[in-house]
Amino acid sequence: MDLQEKFSRIVSQNHWWQPGQPVVIAVSTGVDSMTLLHLIAGLRDDRPKIIVAYVDHQLRPASKRETAFIQQFCKAHGIALAAIQWPTFEHPNNGIEAAARTFRYRFFKRVLKEYHANVLLTAHHGDDLVETVIMKLIRGGQLESLTGISSSRPFATGMIVRPLLSFSKTAIRDFAVAHHIRWFEDKTNSQLTVQRNRIRHQVVPLLKKENPQLLMHVLDYSNQLQTTIQSLNELLSRQVDQVCVFGDQQASIALQKLRNNSDNVRISVIKMILLDRLQIEDVSVKQLQNILKLIDNPKKPQGEIDLANQWRAVKRYQQLIITKKSLNPAINRENKTGFMVILDRWYSIGTGYQFGIFSSRPENQQQKITELRLPRIDLPLSVVSPRPGDKLQLKGGGSQKVSRVLINAKLPNEVRDRVKLLQTSQHQTLAVLGVKSVSITQSIENGQTLYLVEKGQINFLKGKGIKNG
Repeated sequence: MDLQEKFSRIVSQNHWWQPGQPVVIAVSTGVDSMTLLHLIAGLRDDRPKIIVAYVDHQLRPASKRETAFIQQFCKAHGIALAAIQWPTFEHPNNGIEAAARTFRYRFFKRVLKEYHANVLLTAHHGDDLVETVIMKLIRGGQLESLTGISSSRPFATGMIVRPLLSFSKTAIRDFAVAHHIRWFEDKTNSQLTVQRNRIRHQVVPLLKKENPQLLMHVLDYSNQLQTTIQSLNELLSRQVDQVCVFGDQQASIALQKLRNNSDNVRISVIKMILLDRLQIEDVSVKQLQNILKLIDNPKKPQGEIDLANQWRAVKRYQQLIITKKSLNPAINRENKTGFMVILDRWYSIGTGYQFGIFSSRPENQQQKITELRLPRIDLPLSVVSPRPGDKLQLKGGGSQKVSRVLINAKLPNEVRDRVKLLQTSQHQTLAVLGVKSVSITQSIENGQTLYLVEKGQINFLKGKGIKNG
């Protein structure tokens, strides 16, 4: 079975696209991407509509000739071409490879959108996988990075697919030579000043000499690790949903629930919240360990740990808040997403009203104070916009529709949607902020007593004060 037949079988088995569906192929004019283009064009039953995406990085004099070639090739074969130049004035003095990759993949996203495509094909192969795994081992980092390169992953509104991952560089080059495929060689790939090139030309050949099946073994390990991590993440995701509430660039973790797990599970849950849910980059193992120490330190009920990119982890008694340093505590009246409330801190609505949830009763008698005795399952508290059917909890176990509370307060229709509610993690409304709140004073075992403190009045309430519950 030759490479075209093997390739066709892989495509048929994976169902990455439907016949005739638009698919974008990232082409550099190197042997790998030109062979991929040839293989896709050679599909019989599963051939998609091909769009070539090409970037002239303007980093080498030969790029002009390569650009002219791909333009002529696509025209001669009736293939759609989306091409772009990376302006030289945008080239940074340092980190040129990372910047080029960012520019390239930003362009690929635009091409996918323009051609209504959901699949981007790249020509990564088995040798690329081995090189990547070795580089990750050398650099260190998170275990997930040792999967190397996956055969497919989400990208933009679709996915990136790497259908050549089970083929070696040698097999691809031999196929290209046998089928007279024209390509251009990037001479910089031979420069040993680049780490990947040293691994490619000096390390990998020695490993292949030890075992010619190296590529398949690394691919097998990578697939096993991906499967294990995926299964673990499914279990961890359920744990995350049980202990954490997410808001706009915030997450609030109920520490009492989190403590029911082992240290390993807790670190994994926090890691998923930071890396996967909040997309915080560069979280180190040391930072994860420091967060766990802060959580477990009974002598430090409050504390903070700085994370990357202006993020921080804030411990407030039985809450761990992950938030941005620059996050403004003032509430945007038009914000519909809501946010978690951090204890012992003031928030503003408009210019004349402030509130906060405090863990001890303030001494200032000029403020309105509402006592809230809550089971820990009700924490953390959130501030949200009203939704149809929301009800305010009343003394004695009854309730009143929030819409009726607003009508009774004689609020005009045009400002009712600007009102904010204080709710528990179970979506139970404790207060219509600035309008009405109700004390909850029944005794609760293993609960927590908090105090809603309000001062001033919301200026869009036309002089109405804060109602007592």
